[in-house]
Amino acid sequence: MAYRVSLIPLIFVAAQSFAVPAHAQDYPVVAQWNMDNTFGTTMEDTSGNGNDGTLFNVVTSDSGYIFDGSSSKVLVPSSSSLIPGTKNVTWTVQIQSDRPPPVGGDYDLVRKGTSVKTGGEYKSEIVYNRGIGKAFCAVHDALGNKASIRGTTNVTDGQLHTITCIKTPTGITLQVDALAPRTRAGNLVGPISTTKPLMIGVKASTSTGSDGDWYYGTIRSATVSIEP
Repeated sequence: MAYRVSLIPLIFVAAQSFAVPAHAQDYPVVAQWNMDNTFGTTMEDTSGNGNDGTLFNVVTSDSGYIFDGSSSKVLVPSSSSLIPGTKNVTWTVQIQSDRPPPVGGDYDLVRKGTSVKTGGEYKSEIVYNRGIGKAFCAVHDALGNKASIRGTTNVTDGQLHTITCIKTPTGITLQVDALAPRTRAGNLVGPISTTKPLMIGVKASTSTGSDGDWYYGTIRSATVSIEP
């Protein structure tokens, strides 16, 4: 299938700021990926923490990275700055896609970790729901505690959307654009200590085939912020 996601809305809003909830902005940014380079295979982290990523089969542009839904991914090596432990953590991603995930499937957007056995995980996804794609945030800590929340609006309508996830010891919050945040309570008191790479656009660094949850669309930028 030909790639159909338009970059025109991205160019128009490239200078706009994230619609991040006010209480999330208090956390120091530990990774900031602007995804605006037009060449090369390095995704630069402008936070100063050196969390650069490596691009695989990603088309670059000054208005975001284009993911083909089958082989495009970005891998960021694990670092202590990306491991929240028991601290609050916020991760935000700007996306644009006009194709929902397959029935029963999802697209991985930003993911650190893959299971409780590897020290927990925090992730954002787009999940299939009644013919459209909806934002989804989830956390598992190393003790097996978990919480997740799904959005209510279509984020695979070809428009630019900002998806923000916030993990605290008492639950997880999701905000899409300027819509009201949605929170799901959870007992997330255990640490997130995974040393797995942070992955963008795919479920795992070695994923192949349809089970890789490969993202289809454009990602304009992403950030991770952790409580000091």
